[in-house]
Amino acid sequence: MSSRSELHVIQGSDLERFASALFQAAGVAETMADEWARSLVWANLRGVDSHGVLRIPIYLDRLKKKEMNPTPNIRVEKRAGAVAVLEADRAPGAVAMSRAMTEAIARAREVHVGWCAARNITHSGAVGYFALQAANAGMAGIAMSASGPMMAYHGAKVSGVSTNPLAVAFPAKRRRPFVLDMSTSTVAMGKIMSARDAGREIPLGWGLDAAGRDTTDPRKVATLLPLGGAKGSGLSFMIECLCSVAINNPIIAPALAAGGELDAPYLNGIAIAVDLAAFGDPAAILDEADRLGDQIAALPADDSADRVYLPGERGDSVLQVRSREGIPLPQGTWSRLLACAKALGVAPP
Repeated sequence: MSSRSELHVIQGSDLERFASALFQAAGVAETMADEWARSLVWANLRGVDSHGVLRIPIYLDRLKKKEMNPTPNIRVEKRAGAVAVLEADRAPGAVAMSRAMTEAIARAREVHVGWCAARNITHSGAVGYFALQAANAGMAGIAMSASGPMMAYHGAKVSGVSTNPLAVAFPAKRRRPFVLDMSTSTVAMGKIMSARDAGREIPLGWGLDAAGRDTTDPRKVATLLPLGGAKGSGLSFMIECLCSVAINNPIIAPALAAGGELDAPYLNGIAIAVDLAAFGDPAAILDEADRLGDQIAALPADDSADRVYLPGERGDSVLQVRSREGIPLPQGTWSRLLACAKALGVAPP
């Protein structure tokens, strides 16, 4: 594990401005760049470094290769009751999914439930960010996305499905919204990338090498392993059905038929918002959410834990510390960001 002396510590506001400047230098409009940067730094502030600014060099490379569109024509192509279909035009995924949740919330305000399918997005980062949009509007929120094969299907030794993430958020009155943000793999690919940057080994059970063997070397990981075996790969399969097959924009089947990946990879996503007022008194529902949290938090902790954490509480606690003390970035991550800045003529903070 890296010591703090081996880390570059930076305030969130400075990192957000820096990230936005990098995106703008790559041709992304200021408002879109700001929104994208905000979502990435949000992940870093909550300790989800695997989905934070570590991703920027990859995103910049994809912008350069036109795999991501810096000037997309994002538009709602269809509205039918609770359902909307958003064409993202290969927009930055965080921007597209934020727009999708905004549309889902608008649908829910009209008919109590909103389901927005976002087609042709790109990597969206931490999907809990979008689920929380709904919770912050007083609604329950669900977000998920589907991408190409990068995780072994249970029983196979090569990639067959993706690590399709899923997030659920629910508001409370006294407490901060509860949020579960998970990958369908044992860990997200970003955690493998973080281990590479930090120069540390990974536990067995995270990924397989090119020969289909379990490995502790993050540099040798060729495919990830599903969370809970058949449960994780089955959940990923169903997310592909909901996000991709349902809108006739399949990813997995064409990719596998083409040998494992597509020449021009794309993703799909879903943003769902549920108006809790449709079920009864919203204040009473929020009170019950608080009571549920209180009862679970009061359970006796086992010997391996200092306390019982509710969904999202670990991130909330890290947020408080990093908002005060700054975000620690591994030198590998910071060095690559500086290299990007030099190439784009952006002054680092």
